[in-house]
Amino acid sequence: PTVTHGTWMLQLSDIWLVHALNKYPVKGKDVVVFGSTAPWYESIVLALGASTVTVVEYNRLTYDHPAIFTVLVGDLPHQGQFDVALSLSSFDHDGLGRYGDPLNPNGDLVAMETVGSVLKEGGLFFLTVPIGPDVVVWNLHRRYGNIRLPLLLRGWEEVERVGWEEGLLTSPAPYTIQYEPVFVLRKPNISNPHTQSCTQ
Repeated sequence: PTVTHGTWMLQLSDIWLVHALNKYPVKGKDVVVFGSTAPWYESIVLALGASTVTVVEYNRLTYDHPAIFTVLVGDLPHQGQFDVALSLSSFDHDGLGRYGDPLNPNGDLVAMETVGSVLKEGGLFFLTVPIGPDVVVWNLHRRYGNIRLPLLLRGWEEVERVGWEEGLLTSPAPYTIQYEPVFVLRKPNISNPHTQSCTQ
C-alpha cells in the first residue's frame, strides 16, 4: 500500500519504519542493513544520526558515502558488533535464489540467526516481511502467517509491532498484495534471566 505525500508515493511500511526509528533512536549507533538494492534505508538512518551503516548483500554493491560500508554475506564477521539492525522486505526472499542467494528452504530462519550473531546484546532489530496466510511464491517470496511467523520471530524479544492489524494475519489476500508492518525486536540479554523472547 502507498500513500501520497506531496509529490512522493511512500510505502506505508516506510512511514511505519520512520515512526519506529523516531521512537527508538539510532543516533550515534552503528547500524547494519541486510538486503539492499538502493541506499534508501541507509540514507534514512544516516539522516537520523546513525554513525555508520554496514550493508550486507549477496551481490557486490558500489555505494559511495564515507559512512556506508558494504560487505558480502560470506565475509560478515559473526560477533556482536552492531547496535541496530534493519531488514526491510528482504528475508522473505532468502533461500529462494532470486537475488543470487543459495537455495535453502530455511534461508529466512538462517538469516535471522545471522542477525542475532552480529547484533550486540540488547540491540534492536527493525524487520518487515509480508504478512498474511502462509504461502511460498516460487521464487518470489514467502508470506508469513500463523505457521511461519512464530518460527521467524523465535528467540527474539518483541518490543512493538508498528502498523499491525491482527485480522490481516489470516485474511485471504492475493500474494501480490503486500502488507508489511514493522516488527521492533530486541536481541535478548543472556545475562538477564528476566528477558522474555518470542516463543509462540
